[in-house]
Amino acid sequence: MKSSIVSALALAIGAVAAPSAKADTGLEKRNPTGSFSLYGWGVASSGLKFFYSDGLAYAGDSSEWPYGSVTTDVTFVLTDTELVTTATTDGVTLDTDTLFYIRPTADEVLPVGFTGNRIDTPSDAATDEFLFYSSYLMWEESSGQLSDVFRFKATNVSGIYQVYWDTSSLDESGYLFPTVKDTAP
Repeated sequence: MKSSIVSALALAIGAVAAPSAKADTGLEKRNPTGSFSLYGWGVASSGLKFFYSDGLAYAGDSSEWPYGSVTTDVTFVLTDTELVTTATTDGVTLDTDTLFYIRPTADEVLPVGFTGNRIDTPSDAATDEFLFYSSYLMWEESSGQLSDVFRFKATNVSGIYQVYWDTSSLDESGYLFPTVKDTAP
C-alpha cells in the first residue's frame, strides 16, 4: 500500500505507542482543542483548505467553486475520534451531526466526504478513528496501523482539488500526494 512519508515516519518512530509517548522527532499524539480547519500541503505553494460541496470534500478556495447546490467552508472539532463538521459560510448550515469520512475499501481510491444533510453516505464510510500526531491528520486501522493516504485530483477549476482516500497498491495516474494538517497557511 502506498503511504506518505509522514505515515512512514510516524510508524518508524513508534507513533502507535501509548498516547502519552513522545518521539524523538517531536511528533506527539494530541487532540486539538476547539475548532480547526484542515489543509492539504505539498500540492500548491501554500496549504489548500478543505471545504464541503454536496457531501464531498474538496480543497482550495470554495468561493471559486461554481458547482454544488450547497458549498461551504467548514471547521472541524475532534470529538472522541470523530471529526464533527460545521459550516462557516454565511447562510449555510449543515446537520449538527455532520461527520467527515474516508472510505478505506481495499484496492480502491475513493472520494472523501461528509455524512448527513440528506445525502446518502456510502456503506464503506469510516467516520471514526481519526487522530493527530503533531499537526498531521491520521486514521488508525483496526490493526493499529496509522494511515494518511489522502490524495488530491485536479478538478476542471484551477486550484481546486477533490479529496480521495487511497488504499490501492496501484500507481494511479492523475492523483497528487498531499499531507493533511490542521495548521493554516
